[in-house]
Order: sequence, then C-alpha cells, then structure tokens
Amino acid sequence: MKRPTMLVQAVLRQAALDLDLSVERDVETLQRRCKHEGLSFLTITLPMLSDSLERGLEDGRLSCPSNFARHGSLPRFLGGFFSRVFTRDGVLLQDVDPRVIGYIRQICRFFKKLKIGCTPDRNRKAIAHFLEVERELREGTEEVLRQDNYLDKISGILWSQVFPEVNYTDLICHHGPGQTAEKLMLNERQRIRSWPIRSELTFPSDLHCYPNYWMASQFSGLGECSVNVPGVEYIELKDEPSVRVVFVPKTQTAPRVIAIEPSHMQYMQQSVKDYMYDVIESHRLTKRSIRFERQDVNQTLARTSSIDRRLATLDLKDASDRVHLELVQRIFKTSGLLEFLEDARSIHATLPDGTNLVLNKYASMGSALCFPVEACVFYTLIQSAMHALDGRRPTSSSIIYYSRKIDIYGDDIIVPVEYTDVVVNYLESYLLKVNVNKSFRSSLFRESCGADFFNGYPVNPVYARQVPHDDSRQWGAEHVMAWLATADLFYLRGQWIVAQTIRDLLCRVVRRTIPKSRELGSGVSFFSYLFTTDLYWHRELQCWKQKRIHYDPIKRKDSIDGDELACLNKWGFSSISRGRSPYSRCSDSTGYRSCDRPGIGKAQQQYYGAVTTSGIEYHYWGTSASVRDSGICRVQNFYGWTGEKLSPLQPVLSSSYADGEGTVCPSTRDRERSFETLFEDRSLVDALDYLDGRSDGIDFGTSTKRGGFKSKRRWVSLAG
Repeated sequence: MKRPTMLVQAVLRQAALDLDLSVERDVETLQRRCKHEGLSFLTITLPMLSDSLERGLEDGRLSCPSNFARHGSLPRFLGGFFSRVFTRDGVLLQDVDPRVIGYIRQICRFFKKLKIGCTPDRNRKAIAHFLEVERELREGTEEVLRQDNYLDKISGILWSQVFPEVNYTDLICHHGPGQTAEKLMLNERQRIRSWPIRSELTFPSDLHCYPNYWMASQFSGLGECSVNVPGVEYIELKDEPSVRVVFVPKTQTAPRVIAIEPSHMQYMQQSVKDYMYDVIESHRLTKRSIRFERQDVNQTLARTSSIDRRLATLDLKDASDRVHLELVQRIFKTSGLLEFLEDARSIHATLPDGTNLVLNKYASMGSALCFPVEACVFYTLIQSAMHALDGRRPTSSSIIYYSRKIDIYGDDIIVPVEYTDVVVNYLESYLLKVNVNKSFRSSLFRESCGADFFNGYPVNPVYARQVPHDDSRQWGAEHVMAWLATADLFYLRGQWIVAQTIRDLLCRVVRRTIPKSRELGSGVSFFSYLFTTDLYWHRELQCWKQKRIHYDPIKRKDSIDGDELACLNKWGFSSISRGRSPYSRCSDSTGYRSCDRPGIGKAQQQYYGAVTTSGIEYHYWGTSASVRDSGICRVQNFYGWTGEKLSPLQPVLSSSYADGEGTVCPSTRDRERSFETLFEDRSLVDALDYLDGRSDGIDFGTSTKRGGFKSKRRWVSLAG
C-alpha cells in the first residue's frame, strides 16, 4: 500500500499548492487508514464521500457518511476542502470554487475504478441481484403490457417510418472484437459452425456463412464437386447454446455482470447493430436525439446546463438488464425490424454456478444489440411521457418537435428540467430504475457521458486503472502503459506534482530513463510542452530519432491454414473493414462485395477462391450484379469452375435481355466493356494473392493475445 498512498498524497500536495490549504492532518489520516483498512479505503470508502458531496450539491445540504469522523456536519478528513463548499451545519454555500469540487472528487475517486476483481461475497451478491431483476421483470409483465395509447401511437408512428421494411440483404454479418461463449479465438470464428434454424428466414445461412452461393452448395453437398468438409450445423431451438454470464471489473463495490454471446449470435447481432446505427442517426425522427458515435453532444449540453440549469441529466441503473422483452416487442411491433431483433437474440443464460434460466430481458450487456435497442426504448418512453404531460396528439411533427428536447447516448439521458418528474415516473412505470445518485436537475452539477461539470467548470477526475504494486516485478506492460497515460493526463491538466510523482515511479519500474517528447506517438515517452530529449540525428534519413520502449502484442497460434472457407471469410471481412479497394459490403442479393465507382451503380460483387479436391485444384468465380448506370437491369448470379489453372478467371455474361418495362438492355459486348473498369487494377482480379496473407498482412496462422505484450526498444523517427 506504499505506492497507492504515495500517489494520493501527491494529489493532496498539489491541491494544497493550488488552493492554499493545509493538508498535514489529511495526510496523517490517509496513512493511518490505508495501513489499517488496506486498498479498500481508497476503492470503496473514499468514493462514498464523493457520492455524499454530489448529493449535497444537488440537495443543498451535506449528509456525511457514517464511516468518517465529523466536525459538526462536515467530515474531519478533507475538512478544509468541505468547509469551502458547505457551512459547519452542512448547508451549501452560495459561491463555491469549482476547483475545490474537482480536487475533492479527484482525491476520493482516484482509485475507484481499478481493474481488479471483487471479493467472492460481492460476486455472489451481484448474481443475486441479477436474479432479482429477472424476477421483477417476470412479475411485472402485466404492468409492461398495460393499456397505454400514447406509447402505442408513438411507437406505431415512429418505428414504422424509421424501419418500415428491412431487406435481409442490407444486413452484413461480421464478428465483433469481444469474446464468445465458446471461447473461440479470432481466427477460429471465421468458420461459422452453428446456425439457429429459427433465424434462417431473416439471416439465410447461404448468404451469411459462405463467401458465395457456389461455396454454399459445395459445403452443403448439393454441388457437382462437393467437398468432404462439414458445413454449417443447424440447431433446433431447444439445442441453442446459452449466453455465458461472467464478471468484469467495474468498481470494488460491485462487479459488472455481462453475458457473453455465442459466436454465431454475435455474428448476426453486429449486422443489425450497424444497420440501426446508420438508419437512426440519419432519419428525421431520431437523428436529433439518439447518438451512438458522438458523446461530445451530451458532454456539451451537460456543461451548458451546469450554468443555466435548463436541462437535467438522468442515469439509469441496470439499464440493459431492465429492458423487458415484451416492451421491445410492443414498441417495435409495427416496424419491419422486430423479427430481426428477435432472431438475433439469445433466449437463455448460464450463470457462473451452472444455473440456467430463460431471460425475460431483451438482452444483457455483452450483446451487440443491447446499446441501440435500449436507446430506442428510452427514446420512445420519453416521447410518450412528454406527449402525455402536454396532452398533445402524437404525430410525426410532434415527435420531431420533442426530439429537439431529448438527447440520448445509451443510458445517459438529457431532458428539460420541467419534464424531469414525469419522465422519471414514466420510465419507472415500465420497470426501469433511475439512478438517483447520478441524476442531477437542481444544482450547478451535471454529469453525462463521462464529463462532469460544476458551473461550467470541468470537475471530472483522472481514474487509476491498474494497481501500482509495491513490488516492481509485478508490473506488466499493461501497468506501465496505463500509468503512462495517467501521468500525461495530470500533466495536461497542469498538475505537475502528481504527474512528476508518477513519472518518477515509472522510471524506477522500467529501470530506464523514459524520454520526453512534444509529439505523441508510438512507444513509451512522456509528453512535454517544452522540449524533446535524447535525440539522435540520422544522416541517411535526415531526421531526428529517439529510442523508446515498445510493447508489442504477443501472438498466439490460431491457424486456419488449409481451411478454405475460413480463409475466404477472413479475407473478405478484412478487405471490407480496411477499405483496401473501392469494393465494400453492399445490399443486393448476395450482400458481400459492392462497387461504388462512378458509372457502376450500387451492387457489383465478385469473389475468387480455390479448393483442392482429389488432387485437382478447382478455381471458381462468382459475382452478382445489379448495375443501373452500366445497363444491367436485373440481379444475376454467375458461377463457374474448372480443373484448369486460370488466373484470373474472366466473367461469363449472358446475352441481351429486356427488362420488365420493355427496355432492351445493352448487348453482352457493351456490358463487358462496362465490367472492364472493374478489372483495371490487377490486385482486384487476382484475389488469390490475398489469400496467402502476404499482400495485405492478413494472418491466417496466429491471432493477438488479449492483454499480452512483449517489450522491445527501437528507434522512432521524429519530424525534423
């Protein structure tokens, strides 16, 4: 506990210098309580004092926690700080220096969010709370389904326009970066092993599990040269795997309980999530209120409302776990999205003790659809509450009118102060719960999306993420990088004493002098406004170089070499995500690769591959085209294979035909000239070059180990 105590003492010394306060007794109390109570004093007890401060700002009177000695109504620890915010009787003063608020929160919350696990007893309480929420949802189903004309009318108007009809070819499935219930590594996921039968109509397996229809036919045993490799296994509803409920670090008070989805469910969920993000952030009924990529809007509104108090910031407790499945079905029943939301949802979960239960919530945290669905549900309920309060008949124009008053990012909600009471009551009537300790409406304090303000002044603390072990041998790469970022944050805030204390500690841990640099970049270096140290002039490159420690991710064996299906899937997804070519995922009949070049239209697709069967290497080519500008009027699929080695294979186009309106499409020769523009770049044609992993760096043999790094020292080029 020497180093954690030393770092908090550095914050106290910085505060004493900036605020002209005496902190000697606070330092003595800190040392004594850390010695007797250990790390829990910094991670559990001190954050309670900060919570009391925030409620005191909101209510106008301080209520000191019972585990702190008091002088009047104020705690003796940090008493000099609190006396500048409250009177001895605990009444809020009129003119409060925001810097005092910022330093109290920094001292109390510095070690609140360490990435370490909770005690087994707290984990058991978290599981008991998880089960309690499920019980409340099950017993409150009738309340969720009660008659509510405002909710039904607004849901019908809103989501029937935002999602009138969803074409399954608009959904591009892909894997996410997180873990899977089967504990598959990154490369292993590229072969889709299981597929639920109930999802086959909305997420056809031949479209999403294979690079093209030709391979789907071969792996399913329907093609002329079927391969002896098992394809997708279709699973019945009763045999579907469950989500795996686990704990992840949040605070020492309670862990974050999340549910890790099976790989095939996560695969489907990512496609619906992307689709919802694009549509919601662009549609006229929702784009002013719901955001998924930008937190700065909520942060700016929190700052302005901390000055004028016109807006209230609301935070929901257990937001994802309290969104009832029946509520989601009721809200989206008139949209074309509901069946996709249902089919991409896991229906039961396995707890850490092995207990299995059917979920009454729509999805737990860990599902890719949890974030967008809960935002849509909150938006609909808030719209209904505002319409009900004003007695206004729901229309598209009224929804647009109220959308200008609502801002939602996940469970961070901002609404006008005059609507706060009715919004809170309406949300809680549908089994949601507002977190009173993190919701603010009356005071000059506002908190939203990680930005905290008091009277327009930022008072959000810097959080330590890793334990600063007293034994330097226990420090890994993650500790060094986390504390390096923490030191730079204090430096950028002008808190030089704290920054230098952390930097001295890091130099002792790595046993090397860490250079300073005015340029942020790769490697371990301290940011400096003034100068760059340890420079070396490279004559050949004609630039300055600096030697830094680098932590490179450790690779682990995760080979899919020889698995044609997995390799093609990985190559296709990597090509799309990296934007290597003008081709991207499209929304036509196959939905895999599209061309956005001028004159080609929206959906020109092509795939190349090879498979070895009985010693013969078969090369195949597949494309699906729906090209308006170039004259192709219908979607057609062309597939072919040959035992000869052709590189590249050329498309075989059908003859001229007439479209439904009697317009004769161009001849084959004209269409061939249109397709020639697609093959000007040799790299786009000879796609087999990408499969060996040499052309674009795709690695089919290993994957990155999460949290594993190895240290190196290398020269970094800096601008001359």
